[in-house]
Amino acid sequence: MTDVQLLFLVLALIYGWECACWLNRDSVIIHSWLGRNWRVTHPGTLFGNQQGGFVFGHPLPPLGTLLTASEFPLVLSPNALGAAHFSDAYAPPAAKGKCFSWDGIERVDVNGKKIFLNRQLFLKAGSPSLATSIKTLLLEIRQAKPNEREGLIKQHLKKLFETSRIEECWRKFKSQTRHLPLATNALFVHLFILSPMLIVLLSFRHSWLVLLAVALVLTFTIAVLFHRAHKALFPTAEDERFTHFIIILLSPATAIRARDILARPLFDGCHPLALTKVFGSTQRLHDEARSFVRHGRYEVRLRDPQQEPLTQETERFWCALRQKTLEDFLKRSGVDPEQLVQAPAPADETCLSYCPLCQAQFTTREGICPDCNGLALRPLPHLAKAVR
Repeated sequence: MTDVQLLFLVLALIYGWECACWLNRDSVIIHSWLGRNWRVTHPGTLFGNQQGGFVFGHPLPPLGTLLTASEFPLVLSPNALGAAHFSDAYAPPAAKGKCFSWDGIERVDVNGKKIFLNRQLFLKAGSPSLATSIKTLLLEIRQAKPNEREGLIKQHLKKLFETSRIEECWRKFKSQTRHLPLATNALFVHLFILSPMLIVLLSFRHSWLVLLAVALVLTFTIAVLFHRAHKALFPTAEDERFTHFIIILLSPATAIRARDILARPLFDGCHPLALTKVFGSTQRLHDEARSFVRHGRYEVRLRDPQQEPLTQETERFWCALRQKTLEDFLKRSGVDPEQLVQAPAPADETCLSYCPLCQAQFTTREGICPDCNGLALRPLPHLAKAVR
């Protein structure tokens, strides 16, 4: 292998790494290659673990668009707040560690993605913009009167499901990045198609200067377009903007994925189900909603006996309010939550009961589901009618 071939191999490996991004298990990925037909998926287990997985953007022109959304990373109640933990994409949040009383919070600070309560690290958000918005929310709730906090929490939860906000944000994103796809695709073609062809035809010695000059011009153009768009979309994330600007300026492989860098934090703070409604199909919305509703209604939580009462109270309040807000959103969207939790049709004559969470069917009339933390089984429709 020659030095030039090794250089292109290294460049291709770096670009392949830039096409990948790590997402937590509670995230949803909405991606499109041509920008018309959107697919809704979740991080897989092949390239991941229990906490999350790698997601890969379309590597070839026209490169496509990769959008993500994750669950809100806190559990809130009128009395306390805590960090949220999600066991999978649809599970209700559990309080991670202890919860903090609102009256015990003296100050809230943000450093990049990190949120500090009383100078101690409390949470690492998905992006600096999300961390800033969380700080604003926490200060607003803390400064409110105790009888006003529940209303503020309900108001914030409703915002997580506002599809109009998602649509407006998407329109702004397309407007601010309208010239970026042309530059990024041109850089891809230049690096991986034209450059190897010219080197083969003219030799590296006679073509390297022109190829380098064109690559520098395209990379600089992308860096400038990225900086302008990032400033318009995330005006408060100055440190992140400067860091990405320098990296894009120095790495052509990173510059090709500049639009993905802008898109990933775009919908931080929006519920995945709301994003699915805007970009996904009606069938996909029903499939996602079915999983959310079932897990919210039926999932059995294994309680830690050492968990503080304040933490238990906060977790119960937030999960109940989250489930109600989610089902209200579905009703406004024309989806009946009761239809989503209907019993399945019996697989055969021997099936007598089913698990309302995983929908597995059993040949016993009563019992528990071993895969769902001992959730009680329910009779299948034909058996319920026979009993009546």
